[in-house]
Amino acid sequence: MAQFDQIVLFYNQLINMADEVHELINKELYDLIMDKLSYHDKLFIQIKMAKKCSQLTDEEQQEIDKLEDILRQKEKENIELMQTNMAIVKNELNKLKMKTKIKKAYGQIKHNDEQGSIIDIDDTYRPTDMQT
Repeated sequence: MAQFDQIVLFYNQLINMADEVHELINKELYDLIMDKLSYHDKLFIQIKMAKKCSQLTDEEQQEIDKLEDILRQKEKENIELMQTNMAIVKNELNKLKMKTKIKKAYGQIKHNDEQGSIIDIDDTYRPTDMQT
């Protein structure tokens, strides 16, 4: 297999992987994304080594540039999707923190009410031997 064909194969794998990552982001399967990114990095290293060892014609370089543009666009979309998801999660966490603070504040009030106070004496209480 020629170096050019191998480089094209690597780029196509990265493009397909970017599509898979997009689907995983939508499904919120972030652990699987991390596994993909590990393989993603290895492919980039292989591409760099293959490019170093090959002498591409101008035509071949133009085709690789197109593949790089496609990959760059897909990865940009994935980053934007992740940023959107992160903003949504941050918003939900802020709501949850506020609810927790409110519950904690009202929980303290309720807790204090249950403890009672010396001021909360019932005025109608009379010892039994004094009622006669």
